[in-house]
Amino acid sequence: MLNIFFLTKTILRIVYYLLFNYKRYANILIEITVLKPKIILEIGVYKGQRAQEIIEAARIFNKKILYYGFDLFEDFFQKKNILNSELSKKPELKKNVYKKICKLAKVKLFKGYTKKTIPAFLKKKIKPDFIFLDGGHSVKTILQDWNNIKKCMYKNSVCIFDDYYTGSNELIKKYGCNQVIKNLKHCYHYKILFFSDFFLLKEKNIKINMVKVKLNKLK
Repeated sequence: MLNIFFLTKTILRIVYYLLFNYKRYANILIEITVLKPKIILEIGVYKGQRAQEIIEAARIFNKKILYYGFDLFEDFFQKKNILNSELSKKPELKKNVYKKICKLAKVKLFKGYTKKTIPAFLKKKIKPDFIFLDGGHSVKTILQDWNNIKKCMYKNSVCIFDDYYTGSNELIKKYGCNQVIKNLKHCYHYKILFFSDFFLLKEKNIKINMVKVKLNKLK
């Protein structure tokens, strides 16, 4: 049975994103309504807003949702130069994010660099239905996260990458998921999602999309 409360909230959010800024975030909510996931994994929790929206969209169809979130949280403030090296934003404290979403799902948050926290998570043999990859923005970090997180995907898993850039070859040499998507193996297929945003960089108008990746077949 559909949860009308969360359905209404999700529809209103989609409309809001399409009418105002950050149109690409409508892609996530639309994909959730198609996939109907029960197990969700997010890399790059930030302040927990996206987590709340994703969980509530998933709750339209399922009462019990498992959510796994990865970020530096307060460890971010101990790291130097990460704002520039990863084009990152300052995240919220882990306890505050947990408080924000803990009543919506069974929540487990992992604090620290994903090169350590994701391999530890993989030992649990959990297979997420939906993955949103939006952590560090350097090519090196995105590739590292992908190489780790793809190990827990199964035939029905969907992974959404943020930060697919068009309009600056200089930018995509250092940042974004373009190089990762370009070099995906044949066992994966991808789709650039329809709704996009734009931002100015050195007087260039840069287009930013999300990309959906799935397995073509079991390896």
